Amino acid sequence: MKNISLKTLVTALGMSFLLGASAPALEIEGVQIPQQTTVSGQTLQLNGAGLRSFKVLLVPIKVYVASFYSAVPLRTAADAMATQGPVKFNFTFLVAVDQGKVADAWNSQFKASATATYPGLPKDQAAFVSMFGPLKAGGVQSVEIEGNATRMYDGGKLKGTITGRDFQKAFLSMWFGPNPVTSDLKAALLGS
Repeated sequence: MKNISLKTLVTALGMSFLLGASAPALEIEGVQIPQQTTVSGQTLQLNGAGLRSFKVLLVPIKVYVASFYSAVPLRTAADAMATQGPVKFNFTFLVAVDQGKVADAWNSQFKASATATYPGLPKDQAAFVSMFGPLKAGGVQSVEIEGNATRMYDGGKLKGTITGRDFQKAFLSMWFGPNPVTSDLKAALLGS
């Protein structure tokens, strides 16, 4: 066996560390979750990620993997609710979902979990839901919050923007309010 100098070994270990730094931070249900993403050119770090599932006749159905990115760590629900971003949510679906079920799912979630309400929410909610189409397994929907804008992406394509802090608070309350999608997912998105 050939002798390897200490300098060569240190260089090789350093390179493997650097290459490893670009590897996904996490994998959930086969979904690779990057450590970072960008919003308007600003790098955001993975704050937390988790699995959304629900039971049908006591059988758990795994629906999507959610990941949440922020410019600064948001470890409490109060911090997450107060953020004006930039933050980004990615929802990677594990099952195919048709247009009607996508709309039903978002509308049901708003009804069950959005505790920050305001008079214009029904109109903004309808606009939000209309921006998302059917999904294949592996399809990704994303929501960015930055300043006063909430931007929706479907399959990486910008579908529209809703302006106003009220809508942002309603959306954030679904994940971080008193009636979250699930308490396990709330904790996971907060990095708990």
